[in-house]
Amino acid sequence: MPGGAAELEQSLAAARAAHFDAEGHACDYAALARSPERDRLGACLAALGSFDPRRVRIPAQTAFWINVFNAVVVRDAAELAHAGSVPEVEGFFELVRLRVGGHAYSLDDIEHGLLRGNVPKFGRLRAPMERDDPRLAHMPLAFDERMHFALYSASRSSPPLRVFDAGRLDHQLEEATADYLRRAVRVEQDGAVVFLPRQFYWYAADFGGERDALEFALARLDDEAAIDGVDRRQGRVKLKYLDFDWSLNRK
Repeated sequence: MPGGAAELEQSLAAARAAHFDAEGHACDYAALARSPERDRLGACLAALGSFDPRRVRIPAQTAFWINVFNAVVVRDAAELAHAGSVPEVEGFFELVRLRVGGHAYSLDDIEHGLLRGNVPKFGRLRAPMERDDPRLAHMPLAFDERMHFALYSASRSSPPLRVFDAGRLDHQLEEATADYLRRAVRVEQDGAVVFLPRQFYWYAADFGGERDALEFALARLDDEAAIDGVDRRQGRVKLKYLDFDWSLNRK
């Protein structure tokens, strides 16, 4: 991987090792805020201002942008400690936070503009980028819906922080997705009711629709009895969606 991307990957891993719990679920943000790891992460992100994303090989593009997203969240997460409402948290993701290759990006630009294929964020009518936006040239060629379980939001309902390596991306995305779903999905009433993470409600179309989202989730569970209970109902299953807890995931 080119220098800028590799250095970012290494600095994000160092911040995770120094300030997060072993699983990457919770962080000591007070210690992170005054740490050399955060300084190093900030320097790596600043260096991306002159980094050409076209240097990132096609198979590595998704890993690169996920790592950029996660690194920005880690660098700036202290701001979320002061967010008192969901709209304030949303504002965190909407604000321009870095430059890559001379172009400015918000976290929403990266998630919805690049990784989701430039489609509207839930609750919005417009895509984040215009059709002639030069940043679209850096959109990964392959869409992967598993990125919803790789993006770190520094919240209690967030997937844990992970660092992604282009050479192992498929395995890492599958592991991240399966781990998250096994913790979150609940099957109740002998398969009559299935509780899914909120991501499936916000972005059902990314998974092919509501029923495909259910199949996607069940395929990654390791509870055969629960899966059999759903299968026996032949589609007569009620889906419910878990609330998303946006509060900061402090240690």
